[in-house]
Amino acid sequence: MGGTTAIRGGSPTTSSGASGADAARRAEEARRRAEAARKGAESARRAAEEARRAAESARRAQQKAQADAAKATSRAEAPGQTPKEAKASRKDAVEAQRAEKLSAQRAARAEEARRDAEEKSARSAQRAQGAMQEANTQATARGLTPPYDEQRLKGVTSNTVRDTSTSSFEAASSNELRDKLLGNVSSPPESSALFTAERAAELDMSPELQSMRVADASAPEKEAWDRYDAHVKKGLDLKDVPGGLRQEFRDDYKATTERLQDEANKASVDRLRQELSATPEGKAALADLDARGVEVKVVDDASYPELQEGKTTDGHALPGNGDITLRRSAATSDVLLREARNSARTQELKLPTTAEDGARLSAAVAERIKANPRQPVEFTDNGVHLVAMKGAQPSVVEHGGSILDNALGGWSRPEAEKPFAALAQEEGRQPGSDTIINTSFYDRAFSGDNPVGQVIENGKVLGGESEPDRFYAAWTSSGLKFGQGDPPADSKVAFGGAVPLIINNTPYGDGNQYKPGTSSTAPLTGDPGAYASDLTQRNNEGFKDQDERGPNSGKVVVGYDRETGTTYVVAQENGEKPGKTLAEIRDALVKLGVDDAVSFDGSDSATLVRDDQVKVEPGAIKDRTIPFGLKLSLP
Repeated sequence: MGGTTAIRGGSPTTSSGASGADAARRAEEARRRAEAARKGAESARRAAEEARRAAESARRAQQKAQADAAKATSRAEAPGQTPKEAKASRKDAVEAQRAEKLSAQRAARAEEARRDAEEKSARSAQRAQGAMQEANTQATARGLTPPYDEQRLKGVTSNTVRDTSTSSFEAASSNELRDKLLGNVSSPPESSALFTAERAAELDMSPELQSMRVADASAPEKEAWDRYDAHVKKGLDLKDVPGGLRQEFRDDYKATTERLQDEANKASVDRLRQELSATPEGKAALADLDARGVEVKVVDDASYPELQEGKTTDGHALPGNGDITLRRSAATSDVLLREARNSARTQELKLPTTAEDGARLSAAVAERIKANPRQPVEFTDNGVHLVAMKGAQPSVVEHGGSILDNALGGWSRPEAEKPFAALAQEEGRQPGSDTIINTSFYDRAFSGDNPVGQVIENGKVLGGESEPDRFYAAWTSSGLKFGQGDPPADSKVAFGGAVPLIINNTPYGDGNQYKPGTSSTAPLTGDPGAYASDLTQRNNEGFKDQDERGPNSGKVVVGYDRETGTTYVVAQENGEKPGKTLAEIRDALVKLGVDDAVSFDGSDSATLVRDDQVKVEPGAIKDRTIPFGLKLSLP
């Protein structure tokens, strides 16, 4: 009977033990969920605090930009300035106004981010409080001490961020929303804030209790850097390793260090890219970096000073398409954006030889124009000058060039008194940024002018005859147009008589060329007829004549990229070495994404003047006889 009693007595005890174990398990699961929610709330609180500081910084930057813009505008309007001083002060005012606008946009985005972060923090705190209350309920039902006292329950919501930098009205509205989200929970005393690891150590808490009470962010980026830090701190101990195995241990340690560094770097870069892509400006910067193949790296602070360029900075960009490296403690989206701009500015620009190069150059040009739309992007590659701009206003530069003009000088036509380049320099000294080139081919005339093809300004033909077999560039009310024949009669500014390089995305050159597999009966010159859709290059004798002059002959080209709205001016001085052939320039423009381009009078007529600086100088005789030119002005 005693054995039976023991068995019967043990049965309910076993059942009660299982029930108790389930209750304990549920209580522990509730505590873990509460702890995860509490840590999430603390992480959201820190994010909100960071957003508040960023918003305040953006507000201060906006106020400074407003003051700078006001000063620059006042200087620009000041009387008694020389033309050069007025031009410079106007440029400064435009730049300051643009900076003011950008700062206002950044401040607005930062303020919106602050509000979103505070709302998220408040909601996270509310969820954490509910989970902590549930954990207390589960523990009480089991007869255990609740893991969270009243002070901690209230403390989880009292630590949400309040923006003290806003006005009293804004702060009241913000706090009203916060209290509403939290269910009007009153704020506890300051001492109820979440414990730190240092505070827990002071109170001699057990590890289990510390894990419950110490706030600890668990973001992938922080975990990755923690693993790297722990590995580096531990170091490599070869004391008990046999000599024959030490090199293997060194190699393994080095490989592990590099792997952990790469993992931490990737986590930081992923976070930076996500933050930067949140704004249109950031997206454009990332697109430019990706197009140019620029790699972004984040390194720990101890390693960063070892880099030659990084001893006194928080980030740096190697010239051209080199890497961007950021110090770990300063790896913010603002620093990355700054270095992305620096990278674009230091990129060595040159004419592309591949489609990839063309995409990179196009992105770099777009980025620089966006940064300073009042100033063209310009560079020189092997003696070939390229100037890129958007929204330039065209005008005709009219210059005498006949035998009579040169004999009588200013008596017959005042504009004929000076050489064309000198006249262009005078035009370039006007306010704004000016790019001036020669245009029309011409025949020497006894009097007046004799350009090949029509020259039109404001719907009026200034000179030249119809040239239906040649090509034109025309600035019209609907944009920049290129085509064969005479320019549109209502053009604002137009020049006919040009040689085609690219028309409607079709390159021109020596002979018709077709896609592989096209019938051998397709015409090698002239109209391709039924084979037009298979054409990859259209024959043009004018192009052939200019191209045969070789890489050292002078050239003047105007092209246009419809997608970006960018106008390109290309010029090379006669006799320049090494130079490029017209075909090489055409191919570079195709790779750059140019849809249309024509060539004007080259050889020793080629002229390019930027503001009052002669970049490409014509021959002495041609300088006196060039009849017309084009001026593109940015205000």
